[in-house]
Amino acid sequence: MDIDTAVSVLNTLDEAERLLAEVRLHPGACGAAKEFMDRNRELLDQARRRIDSAHDLV
Repeated sequence: MDIDTAVSVLNTLDEAERLLAEVRLHPGACGAAKEFMDRNRELLDQARRRIDSAHDLV
Protein backbone atom coordinates (compact mmCIF):
# COMPACT_ATOMS: atom_id res chain seq x y z
CA MET A 1 0.00 0.00 0.00
CA ASP A 2 1.42 3.37 -0.94
CA ILE A 3 1.31 6.41 1.34
CA ASP A 4 -1.57 8.07 -0.53
CA THR A 5 -3.73 4.98 -0.14
CA ALA A 6 -2.86 4.63 3.54
CA VAL A 7 -3.71 8.28 4.21
CA SER A 8 -6.98 7.89 2.32
CA VAL A 9 -7.91 4.79 4.32
CA LEU A 10 -7.07 6.50 7.62
CA ASN A 11 -9.11 9.57 6.64
CA THR A 12 -12.05 7.34 5.75
CA LEU A 13 -11.76 5.52 9.09
CA ASP A 14 -11.69 8.87 10.89
CA GLU A 15 -14.83 9.99 9.06
CA ALA A 16 -16.63 6.72 9.78
CA GLU A 17 -15.73 6.98 13.47
CA ARG A 18 -16.97 10.58 13.55
CA LEU A 19 -20.27 9.58 11.96
CA LEU A 20 -20.75 6.67 14.35
CA ALA A 21 -20.08 8.97 17.28
CA GLU A 22 -22.88 11.26 16.08
CA VAL A 23 -25.47 8.49 15.85
CA ARG A 24 -27.79 8.46 18.81
CA LEU A 25 -30.23 5.61 19.37
CA HIS A 26 -33.47 6.54 21.06
CA PRO A 27 -33.95 5.12 24.57
CA GLY A 28 -36.35 2.41 23.36
CA ALA A 29 -34.08 1.18 20.58
CA CYS A 30 -34.09 -2.56 20.16
CA GLY A 31 -31.05 -4.63 21.09
CA ALA A 32 -30.36 -5.43 17.45
CA ALA A 33 -29.75 -1.75 16.64
CA LYS A 34 -27.30 -1.41 19.54
CA GLU A 35 -25.55 -4.63 18.55
CA PHE A 36 -25.29 -3.37 14.96
CA MET A 37 -23.67 -0.10 16.09
CA ASP A 38 -21.34 -1.89 18.49
CA ARG A 39 -20.28 -4.28 15.74
CA ASN A 40 -19.55 -1.38 13.38
CA ARG A 41 -17.41 0.30 16.03
CA GLU A 42 -15.60 -2.99 16.61
CA LEU A 43 -14.91 -3.37 12.88
CA LEU A 44 -13.56 0.18 12.67
CA ASP A 45 -11.26 -0.46 15.63
CA GLN A 46 -10.07 -3.69 14.02
CA ALA A 47 -9.40 -1.94 10.70
CA ARG A 48 -7.40 0.78 12.44
CA ARG A 49 -5.34 -1.80 14.36
CA ARG A 50 -4.56 -3.63 11.12
CA ILE A 51 -3.50 -0.41 9.39
CA ASP A 52 -1.30 0.44 12.39
CA SER A 53 0.22 -3.07 12.32
CA ALA A 54 0.94 -2.79 8.61
CA HIS A 55 2.56 0.60 9.20
CA ASP A 56 4.77 -0.88 11.93
CA LEU A 57 6.03 -3.51 9.48
CA VAL A 58 7.22 -0.89 6.99
